[in-house]
Amino acid sequence: MTWEIAASILGTLGGFETIKWVVNYFANRKTSSRIAEAEADTSEFHVLQETNLFLQQQLKEKELRFIEQTDRLRKTQDELFQEREKRHKAELELVTKRCEVKRCPNREPQNGY
Repeated sequence: MTWEIAASILGTLGGFETIKWVVNYFANRKTSSRIAEAEADTSEFHVLQETNLFLQQQLKEKELRFIEQTDRLRKTQDELFQEREKRHKAELELVTKRCEVKRCPNREPQNGY
């Protein structure tokens, strides 16, 4: 088959539009591929941008939770430290007032001997 026969068959089947489409396809195939590639890059960029924003938001939320948890931990540690300090002071007072001599008349606190 020669190209004249193929062109005449295409011309009769699709008319002049088929020939225009074939010529347009071969003339603009590089441009069309560049346009399609640019559209794909744009859509990929938007997806990456949305993912980046989502991850930044998630990171901010985690940082806030971490700050809240560390504050809570520091408060409980301070409370425990103050309780231990009070208990330690009370034990020191008992040790300083305790008399080691048995049946001592000056014993503090008195124990009934």
